[in-house]
Amino acid sequence: MLSAGPMLIIPLMVVLISFIVINAESEKMESSLSHMEQNNIDLVKSTILSRVNSIVDLAEYRKSVIKSDLHNRIQQRVEDAHKIATALHQRYGSIKPEEEVRSLIIEALRPLTWNEGESFIWILDFDGVFQLAPEYLTSLEGTSILDFKDATGREVIKEEIALTRSGGQGFLWDTFTRPNTGTDEQFEQLAFVKSLGFYNWYMGSAEFLDIAMKQTDKSLLAEINQLSMAGKHYFFIMNKQGTLLLNSARPEWVGLSYQDSDDVAIRELYQKIVSAVNSRQSNAFIEYQWLNPNTGEVEVKYSYVKSVPNSEWIIGSGFYPEDIVRALQPQIIESTKLNQQKLDQLLKIAFWSFIASILIAILLSWAVYCLLWRSRNEVDDKNRALRELNSQLERKVLKRTEALTEMNDELEVLARTDCLTGVDNRFSFMKIVEAEERRCKRFKDTFSLILLDVDNFKQINDQYGHDVGDLVLIGLAKITKEYLREVDTLCRFGGEEFIIVLPKTDLETACKTAERLCLEMAQHPFPQVEKVTISLGVGSYQPDLTIDELIKKVDVALYQAKRSGKNKVCCADE
Repeated sequence: MLSAGPMLIIPLMVVLISFIVINAESEKMESSLSHMEQNNIDLVKSTILSRVNSIVDLAEYRKSVIKSDLHNRIQQRVEDAHKIATALHQRYGSIKPEEEVRSLIIEALRPLTWNEGESFIWILDFDGVFQLAPEYLTSLEGTSILDFKDATGREVIKEEIALTRSGGQGFLWDTFTRPNTGTDEQFEQLAFVKSLGFYNWYMGSAEFLDIAMKQTDKSLLAEINQLSMAGKHYFFIMNKQGTLLLNSARPEWVGLSYQDSDDVAIRELYQKIVSAVNSRQSNAFIEYQWLNPNTGEVEVKYSYVKSVPNSEWIIGSGFYPEDIVRALQPQIIESTKLNQQKLDQLLKIAFWSFIASILIAILLSWAVYCLLWRSRNEVDDKNRALRELNSQLERKVLKRTEALTEMNDELEVLARTDCLTGVDNRFSFMKIVEAEERRCKRFKDTFSLILLDVDNFKQINDQYGHDVGDLVLIGLAKITKEYLREVDTLCRFGGEEFIIVLPKTDLETACKTAERLCLEMAQHPFPQVEKVTISLGVGSYQPDLTIDELIKKVDVALYQAKRSGKNKVCCADE
């Protein structure tokens, strides 16, 4: 008769092994479900972090070029007015009385105003006598304002005269009240003045920095809101004083002051945001309790915030992790169901193994080993199935990562593409031409630029409407691209001006290309417009020229083409 001791050893071992296996499988299943939720939350965090950083980079760039754009804009106004005045003087100076020519120049420039009349063209002589004043100061025309001072006490008229006498032209900053604000608040403005070279006159124009900054902010907020509406995750923007500037998810909150709110939760959130942007920890999310509009319940929310360098803006985006969990519920329920089925199977196996071990332990101890071997194979099958589930999850994560990459590519295209014509914009042009300059310096090669401008474009807009004018610009871009090589790049330079970068192209070849393009454009029929012509200026890179000097060179050539009758090509001298 067999001893009870050896008979019980095998069943007890079966019980112990079954317990270990079932417990290990249960922990693996729970860990798998936990990882599924955390992986999805981490993916959303990565998406939000990337999108916020991209928007911060975009805002930083737009704000960084405000002053340079302001310099260029004001100088261009004065240069255009100077061309008009010079052309009138050259045409009528020898055939009409001087007073009549003076009056003709003044009246030709008087309508040139911007920003609802806050920016304009003025003319003074070197004795400080107002020749052309803005509408609200016309009573001062013919009067000397030589001793006029700005809000800081500077004698700005004398500074302007000294600047134009010594260098012919230049910029200066001054401080004035804005005429349309109705307050005595002082604002900083940039002025550009230039000597006319006749009548002892100089002219100038100015614009308040405050206006330029507000216009840039307004345009940028609209663009970011459009990007937010087009994506899955929203953006919010506030300044460092706590005023909400943009929230595409809750637009009714725009203008709300978080810092001064009566709601304690809102004030505490503001303090967390300020603390996060001032912290040295990068890519960190803040956690707080907030009302979930999808459920109407207060839930945990994660938000990533980042300040725009050299700006008062704070940009952020957030999400509710419970939303992720709820979205995964069908998948979690299905996985839990499968896991429970596996556990039930393991429990059944363990039970029958225990019964079988008692029955056969007396006669055949080896049967226990066979049963355990079979059980282990079944466990391996379950593990393989679980690994397959994990592989599916990894493939989904990879797919969503690829979607994030595509989204980032779309943001990059928006930053460098002109929205009307679809060609590269001025920012993209500067990157291309700087790279081309580096290539030419390295390989001692050359490249050329063609600057083209639609002739009489203002008349087209006035006669046919801006929608037809836009169609002309679109058609021009399409025709031009058809005439270019694959290595050439067409960019919209501003308004009706386009610029072409021709790598490995000397001046002669570039001029021939410009001539063919000019002829084709004059012969091309445009819907609703009788005829469209263009004027072109061509220049080639030289090692002793900077990019700005090369652009100025082709701009002068374009101006010569305009002056000599338009619908022409003028090539800059080497």
